[in-house]
Amino acid sequence: MLNGVTYEELETGTWPGYLNNRFVDILGTNYRIIGLNGWYDYSFAAQTGRSDQQIHQWKMAYWVDSLIKQPMSDPQREQIVIDQLTTQLQAAQRSGKQTILVTHFVPNGYFIHTTNDNRFWNMANAMLGSQRITKVIDQSAMAAVVFGHIHNRIAPVKIANTWYYNAAVGYNNNHHHNEWRTTDFLSEWRNQLKTIQLF
Repeated sequence: MLNGVTYEELETGTWPGYLNNRFVDILGTNYRIIGLNGWYDYSFAAQTGRSDQQIHQWKMAYWVDSLIKQPMSDPQREQIVIDQLTTQLQAAQRSGKQTILVTHFVPNGYFIHTTNDNRFWNMANAMLGSQRITKVIDQSAMAAVVFGHIHNRIAPVKIANTWYYNAAVGYNNNHHHNEWRTTDFLSEWRNQLKTIQLF
C-alpha cells in the first residue's frame, strides 16, 4: 500500500497469494477462507471526541498512511470494505460454508488499548480498524478471524462465537522498533504460526 501501488490495483490485484475480496474453499471441509485487506473509519478513536476532519488532519501529519493515495475518505473506504465482506458472507451462506476471515486491520475493539489522556496512541487507534467490522463478524458468527496490524504477541482468544488469531510478526528495526525475539524473519514467522482446529 505504501509502495507506488494504486487503489485500483490493490482492489483488483492478481499477485500470487493475494486474496483481497476473494475466497478459497478448504478442500475436504465445509470451510471458506475470505481474504480482505480491510481499512478503518476512525471508530476506534471515538473516545477522543475528535471529529473525522480533526482525525484526518492528524493522520496526514503523523501517520505513515498519509503516503497512500485513495479516491475517497477513510470512512468511505471502510464502507466499501464492509460491503465487500457482507457480499462475501452472503455468498458463503448460500453455499452452506462456514467462514474464516483473513484481514490486515484490527477486527475487534478488544485488541485496542486506550487511555484517558491525550497520548499518541489514542489517536493512532483511529487507523487500526473499525467497530463496524466487529458487528458484521458478530452477526455472521464466523468461525475465526486472522489479523495483523498490531504487533503485540496475543494468544488466540474467543469473543462471542468467533476465535481471533493475531498473526503479525512485527518489526525488526533497531532504530525505532525491535519487536523480534529471534534474529531472523523465518523464526519469527514460525513462532507466530497457529493451528486452527476446524473439526
